[in-house]
Amino acid sequence: MTSPTRFLAIAILPLFAFAATPAPAQTPTIGIEEATRIAHDNGMATIAEIEMDDGKWEVEGANAAGRKVGMNIDPTSGKVLKTESD
Repeated sequence: MTSPTRFLAIAILPLFAFAATPAPAQTPTIGIEEATRIAHDNGMATIAEIEMDDGKWEVEGANAAGRKVGMNIDPTSGKVLKTESD
C-alpha cells in the first residue's frame, strides 16, 4: 500500500466505526404513574393496560361512557400523541 493510500485508509477508518455505533436509548422521564395520571386527565376513566412500546406509553381502557379508548403518550414530554375510541 502506498503512503497516500495508507493515510487515506487510516483517516477514513474511524468514520466507519462512528457510523456503526448505535444511538443511545432515551430514558423515559414520564413514569407509569405519571402516564396513568395523564390518561385519566385526558378522559380515560378506567385503564385496562398500560405499557411502554415502540418508544411511547400505550394505554388501553375506557372513557366515562364505557367506550374503549386507546392512547399514546410521549414518554419524555407527557404529550398525548394519539387517541382512538370505538
